[in-house]
Amino acid sequence: MSEPDPWTTIDLARPDRTSIDVSVGESDLSVGAPGESPDYASIDVETTDDEDRIIVSIETTAGDHGTGIASAELTAAEAGQLADILTDVVAKQEDRSE
Repeated sequence: MSEPDPWTTIDLARPDRTSIDVSVGESDLSVGAPGESPDYASIDVETTDDEDRIIVSIETTAGDHGTGIASAELTAAEAGQLADILTDVVAKQEDRSE
């Protein structure tokens, strides 16, 4: 029996709708709209080595201009809350399209 892959990647169909912004003091950095149009974006989900937490990362790349990665380590309860929120939002979108 093979082990399940602890890493799942979703390549986003519209990377141009992705941006990662960072502010440190008075300095601002940004990868993505409106200054640059990312040509690649993904959402990655994995577990920590001890499988104690779930890591959700968003990565976006804008050619040679830059790569931005934002990651959050979630407990199982927090990941469950995120799943519930996503389920509710998707259901509302599906209701609107009917």
